[in-house]
Amino acid sequence: MRRLLTALVIFCTGAVFAGATPAHAQDAPAQIVVGVYAPQVLFASALARTTFAQDIARQLSSKVGVPIVGRGFATRGDFDQQVKQGRVQFAVIGAQLQARRGYPAFAQGQAGGKASRPMVLATNGPATIGALKGKTLAGVSKAERGFVMNYLLQGQVPPDYFKFKPARDVQAALGMVKLGRAGGAFTFLGNAGGLKTAFISRGAPLPVFVQTDKAVGADVAGRVRSAIGGVTVSNGVFTRFGAVNSKQLRAIATAMSAAPRAPGTPPVLAPARAALPPVPEFMERSAPPIVTPPASADMLAPPAPADLF
Repeated sequence: MRRLLTALVIFCTGAVFAGATPAHAQDAPAQIVVGVYAPQVLFASALARTTFAQDIARQLSSKVGVPIVGRGFATRGDFDQQVKQGRVQFAVIGAQLQARRGYPAFAQGQAGGKASRPMVLATNGPATIGALKGKTLAGVSKAERGFVMNYLLQGQVPPDYFKFKPARDVQAALGMVKLGRAGGAFTFLGNAGGLKTAFISRGAPLPVFVQTDKAVGADVAGRVRSAIGGVTVSNGVFTRFGAVNSKQLRAIATAMSAAPRAPGTPPVLAPARAALPPVPEFMERSAPPIVTPPASADMLAPPAPADLF
């Protein structure tokens, strides 16, 4: 009889503690991982990328109230494998990848109050698009050619104007340019690493904070969504996370899914305010003639906007 009473007390005590467990603890994974796979953000090293991921995780953990760790990924293969195995719950990824995968977007990087920043075509040779005809652009995979030709260049050069060669990330792409293994590479404004600028694009979408694991409970996911908007970062490209520019993400998805078009045909996307004029015919010549604005070749590379951060 005494044993029976003891067992009942233990059972009831356990039930009380189980009932007292916070609701958010019941839907939280044993460990929440925030991954960083943003190959167009220039990190000085793998350690810098991991430190960036850990900084985001630390800020989120203090706001959400559950343990969160950060992991940096150098390759898409490693990132995809960990996501597939359910080992990455949230991530900071390039906008191009988010447009293709359709992960729920919680926030987006902000630079100067905007979810975009111009990109530059960095080169080690003559700083003109004309000088890059037939040359290789590094860091452009087959899936991202539409982003370069339709969105950044807005259909102003023929589809076969460049050759393309993928690279692991922008650091590797710029390294190829410096070593003469590629003619140019696109990188965010201010990250050209001493290379010359042949072209400045309109604002390109900054990396996006997304949910990669559907198994995360709604309560935890909701609190992460609320908390990420207040996270500040330091990576030389953007300074914080803020609202998602859904319209721009849809625009790059359209650009990436369409085949590059020849100049003179309607662009894939409606020209933005910062759209450039058509590429002048004389850019192919070694000594351009005197022309009247706005057909000047200088229009191909407008002055860089002031840094606001």
